[in-house]
Amino acid sequence: MSASGYEEIRCQKIVVRHFGGIEVLEVAEARLSAPPPGHARLKVLAIGVGFTDLMARAGDYILQRTVPFTPGYELVGEVVDYRGDGSGPDPEWVTPGTRVAVTLPKMGAYSGYVVLPSWLLVPVPHGLDSHVAATIPLDYLTAVSVLARHARVAAGDTVLIQGAGGGVGQALSQLGRLQGLRMYGTASAAGSQERLAGNDVRFIDYRRQDFEEVIREREPGGIQAVFDHIGGANLGKGYRLLAAGGVLVSYAFAGRPGHTVADTVRGAAWLKLKGLLPGKRTALCMVPRELKSDHAWYRQSLRRLLDMADDGDIRAKVGAVFALSEAAAVHGALERGEIVGKVVLTTG
Repeated sequence: MSASGYEEIRCQKIVVRHFGGIEVLEVAEARLSAPPPGHARLKVLAIGVGFTDLMARAGDYILQRTVPFTPGYELVGEVVDYRGDGSGPDPEWVTPGTRVAVTLPKMGAYSGYVVLPSWLLVPVPHGLDSHVAATIPLDYLTAVSVLARHARVAAGDTVLIQGAGGGVGQALSQLGRLQGLRMYGTASAAGSQERLAGNDVRFIDYRRQDFEEVIREREPGGIQAVFDHIGGANLGKGYRLLAAGGVLVSYAFAGRPGHTVADTVRGAAWLKLKGLLPGKRTALCMVPRELKSDHAWYRQSLRRLLDMADDGDIRAKVGAVFALSEAAAVHGALERGEIVGKVVLTTG
């Protein structure tokens, strides 16, 4: 027991000390001493795995340019203890035993325990499975930010979702259906057409069809919004599809292998320059940065999403569950396309 009355916690975490392949995902020991004022210690129950984790490990993610680091932006955990900051009563959501969901402003979720400020913790509804809850924070918050903060679309607007079969794409599709949007979505994986149809999304097979030609034929007057996570030539093609007053929102840049950072910088610069022109808008969505600047929006939005999942209004799904110690194998399987759906890591 430490002098402050908080017992040291030891756990395993995943550390990347050098950018590279899956072999750089190292299992290491972490020690958590007393939390700082206003912080809680959490036992991590479930961790959402995103493709940003793979990009960061390889050195291709612009928001993670230094090593060492622990991957992962989203988790569900159980409050172990909390240290007040003396400003008033402890918040209700830091009671020991409370399950909370978290989106991190910087990576660090691949760990058995974490120490986090109380404002990041959002209670998980009692009936919502921890694994399912762990699939929601980053993808669905990104979708909310794209739709409400950046695109500002309204019922009846027509939009194009690039990569509608991916995690954010599915979140955009589900929330867009609830909002009454007319949606087109590019995808190619087996079963994509049926899955997208379930959210009223018109399917475009990007491997066999040119999405620009398809939409020009079907929507000659243009569309109100394009949501892009690919970058490159797709940005220009999407921008040309916009009607007057339309908006192109980018929330990621896939980039070329080994050149993703440079392609991200080029894409962001292109968006900024196009945004200076009259008639159409461009926007860049980066949720890890946005949540730091607007705590109230983050907490309200994530709490509403968790409630929607608990009520069945959104259908968050787990593709596969693995132990935290298997993180390297999971990254490899995702890179080879062997796993479909959102992967969750557990700590035991």
